[in-house]
Amino acid sequence: MEEKNNKISRKQFLTTVGGLAAGAVLAGSGLSLLDSEVKAEKLPEYPWTKYFAKKLNVETVRKKATQYYHEGNHCAEASFRALVEELGAPFSNVPSQVLWFGAGGGAGWATLCGAVNGGSAAISLVYGRSKITMALVNELFGWYSETPLPLNSEVNSVAGTPLCHSSVSNWCEASGLKADSKKRSKRCGLLTGDTTAKAAELLNAQLAGKFVATYTIPKEAQECMNCHVAGDLKDTRGKMDCLDCHEGH
Repeated sequence: MEEKNNKISRKQFLTTVGGLAAGAVLAGSGLSLLDSEVKAEKLPEYPWTKYFAKKLNVETVRKKATQYYHEGNHCAEASFRALVEELGAPFSNVPSQVLWFGAGGGAGWATLCGAVNGGSAAISLVYGRSKITMALVNELFGWYSETPLPLNSEVNSVAGTPLCHSSVSNWCEASGLKADSKKRSKRCGLLTGDTTAKAAELLNAQLAGKFVATYTIPKEAQECMNCHVAGDLKDTRGKMDCLDCHEGH
């Protein structure tokens, strides 16, 4: 009885093998049963700089980024989503979920602030592997580090670095509130809107040929870097104000 159940007909064998072979051919060719769906969403050849030809509405970006933050996209995805939607196709064809990991400074690790992360990703999507991308992102990082955020808010604070950790901690100290409070969440939503709006402003400036870098590394930090980055030690890299974390060294 058991032997009989283990036997299959020639027809069954050919049908099974044929199906596997077809699947192998599809996999080997890079195609799938959903290939028609993929083709419908086909992206143009990169770079896409030529598709950025219209000034972005900064206030729309600010409002959307804050809205998406509170809808559950959190900081990084909310920022990226607001920008690519305003940029339009083909940028808006990139799923915003690619930045979901950036929530809470990267899976809650409180490293790079998600609002800076998402905004920078959108800038990089526009200008690709270029000095323009690095210049705009550098300016965004510097602005975020030195600007009292959220803008036009009852309580704001200066992060000193582009890190989520210092940004939230400094605001908690200024407000007297806890990091898990609803007001802190509201604050981060507003901060996401402001930072995303700044990224839009930088993109608009570059589009108009009017971008001028204004950020300079703080004097105290530069003195540290003269030795630790470019001097005899050469034991680190970076541009952040060292004294925020290494006070007294």
